[in-house]
Amino acid sequence: MLNKVKLTEAEMREFAEVFAYYDYGDKEIGMVPYYPGYPDRTSLVNYLVAMIKTANEYDGIYATSENREGIIILTDTTHPYPGIAMFKMVWRMARALGFRNFSDIVKKFQAGGASLEKTYRDKKKQFVQIELLAVKKEYQGKGFMRPLVETAFEVADEAGLPVIVSTDAKLKKEKYEHIGMKHVGTRTLGEKSFMYDLVREK
Repeated sequence: MLNKVKLTEAEMREFAEVFAYYDYGDKEIGMVPYYPGYPDRTSLVNYLVAMIKTANEYDGIYATSENREGIIILTDTTHPYPGIAMFKMVWRMARALGFRNFSDIVKKFQAGGASLEKTYRDKKKQFVQIELLAVKKEYQGKGFMRPLVETAFEVADEAGLPVIVSTDAKLKKEKYEHIGMKHVGTRTLGEKSFMYDLVREK
C-alpha cells in the first residue's frame, strides 16, 4: 500500500491543474465547460484545490512515492471526515465558483440520474470512493495509475468494502476497467458530456 502524504500549496495546485486540463479528445467534453469562465479553467482549478486542501488536512491523500508522481484521494464511509471538514470543503468549493455557480454545477451532476455513490448511500451500503486521481504530465503513460488504484483496493479489502469511482472521460473509464474495475452505468449529462460509474466489489 502506498503511503499517505501532505502536499504543499504548490503541489495541490499542480495536481488540480493536471486534472483540470485533461484532454478529452473530439468525442467528449466532460464536465469542464460547465464551470464558470470556460475556456479559462481558473475557477475549476480553484474548485479542485478546495477539495484537495480538505483531503490534505484530514489525511486522505496517498502518493506513488516521495517524488509525488501521482496522487489519489480516497474517502471511506466507515471512517468519514468530521462534520467540520465537510463544511469547510463545501464552503471552499462554493467560494471558488461563486455560490450560484456551485448550485448550478451540483444540479448538472444530478441531471443524468442517480450516481453510484447516491445509490449506495440510499441502500446504506458502505464503500471506499476514489474522489480524485491525478498523475503529473511528465509521468503519464508510465504505469503510475495502477499502484494508486491498487492502493484503493487494499484500503477497501482491509475493511471488506467495494471501491467505487465516477469519471467523465471514456479513456479514464477504460483504464479503470483494465486495472480491475467494472463499468456499471453511464449517465448522460449533456451533449458529449457523460459520467461513467465503475465498481470493484469486495
